[in-house]
Amino acid sequence: MNLLTQFNTYIKNENLFQQNDTLLLAVSGGVDSVVLCELCKLAGYNFIIAHCNFQLRGEESSRDEQFVRQLAIQYDVPFLKRTFDTVDYAASNKLSIQVSARTLRYNWFNEILDGVDQAFIKPKYLLTAHHADDNIETMLMNFFKGTGISGLRAILPKQGRTVRPLLFAHKSALLRFTDDDNLEFVEDSSNQSDKYTRNYFRNELLPAIEKVFPEVENNLAKNLLRFRETEQLYLQSIHQHKLNLLETKGNEVHIPVLKLKKSSPLSSIIYEITKDYGFSAAQTGEFIDLLDSESGKYIQSADNRIIKNRNWLIIAPRKTGKAQNIIIDKDEIKLVFEDGTIEFEEL
Repeated sequence: MNLLTQFNTYIKNENLFQQNDTLLLAVSGGVDSVVLCELCKLAGYNFIIAHCNFQLRGEESSRDEQFVRQLAIQYDVPFLKRTFDTVDYAASNKLSIQVSARTLRYNWFNEILDGVDQAFIKPKYLLTAHHADDNIETMLMNFFKGTGISGLRAILPKQGRTVRPLLFAHKSALLRFTDDDNLEFVEDSSNQSDKYTRNYFRNELLPAIEKVFPEVENNLAKNLLRFRETEQLYLQSIHQHKLNLLETKGNEVHIPVLKLKKSSPLSSIIYEITKDYGFSAAQTGEFIDLLDSESGKYIQSADNRIIKNRNWLIIAPRKTGKAQNIIIDKDEIKLVFEDGTIEFEEL
């Protein structure tokens, strides 16, 4: 099966987009994005080319911009370009160059998808040229960083308005396609440097593993599909646990302690509940300690606080300072809460 057939099959099977959709292609000028352009053209899709000049590689950055501009002329499609002062942005926001470049480009892409520029038909989806090798590298980096199941399934073919229709293909297949079709592309010299983590995995770690396990790339690609399905089952289970445990009262969420303590696996359930409120995985242990603590004890994130109130845990916004709903059992004679104690006397 040739690459174009695989491309069309993957789009159909994953329901990525429709034939009449206008697509926004993020094009750097490298082999991956050039192949993406060619496949979209051969498949008959309407698309717009968008190019980011981050001004990080001097003349190389200018060369890439001119190459992509000519590519748009060749395909007779609209060409959009934005130049960023990436170094200044990184310094001003105290971010790494990589994070800054990602933030800048996706902010701009979202502006285009939102129809800020009315000079052309608003595109429905953003297409990036991430391929199977990128996905494998992402999975390994996430694994070594200690992320959960969502990190192991790595990049999804479709997330919101962002689509990656080349995830089925390895880089070697893309290179063969450029050779067979005599496609020109530009090389990013920074890809050969191990300065960046991804490049180290690409240039050093994976080739070393391949010497021991020659089929490592194909095996890891299969694992990505397994992890993706595993995450779906995991999320279904977590959703059911949340339905059983969480009770919304105004701007608070109440959780029955005894019911939660019977839930399993406890740590994973707690993490999935609390991460939505800004709590980290490292705070899961503190949350578990809270289950057996006295009333009035609490832990907090940047925006929320989890307060122990007898047989309940209450997640409340920190701006309120305290839980707004205090539950009083019918046989309660003494209530200890965050700000003090109330004693009840039957008249």
